Amino acid sequence: MSVLALSVILAFVTPQAGSTPAPTAQSRQAGDAREMTLTLPHALRKGETAWLLVTVGMIGHNQIQLTTQSGKDLGNISPFGIRSGQAAGTYTIPVPAEALSGRRLVLRLSVPQAGGLHRATTTEEVTSVRLVIQRFGNGN
Repeated sequence: MSVLALSVILAFVTPQAGSTPAPTAQSRQAGDAREMTLTLPHALRKGETAWLLVTVGMIGHNQIQLTTQSGKDLGNISPFGIRSGQAAGTYTIPVPAEALSGRRLVLRLSVPQAGGLHRATTTEEVTSVRLVIQRFGNGN
């Protein structure tokens, strides 16, 4: 049985200071988290799965927590073995279909702090976020 994997970049990049936001993504500070709205070009079809590609800069010993606007946990990025002063790389996080609202995903990015508190990620900590669809097989 062969499996064909095809990735299509759908919505993208966190705007940097002084840049114009991409039309398919919006980013804002939402108190204890950075909130982004990513929009797919179409709703997920049979045989398709949504994934987040999160590019992380220098975060030291911190973690990045990813949740939906409603609080559904999508996962944590916790780099291990990254040399001090180096970017942590790009991490792939699956997005369950129920986390999407039609074609939209409202994503919250935060850094857990002592005492159960959180703070919003900075543009240096999370340099970009892409939402992609991956199609497996022929979708039948």
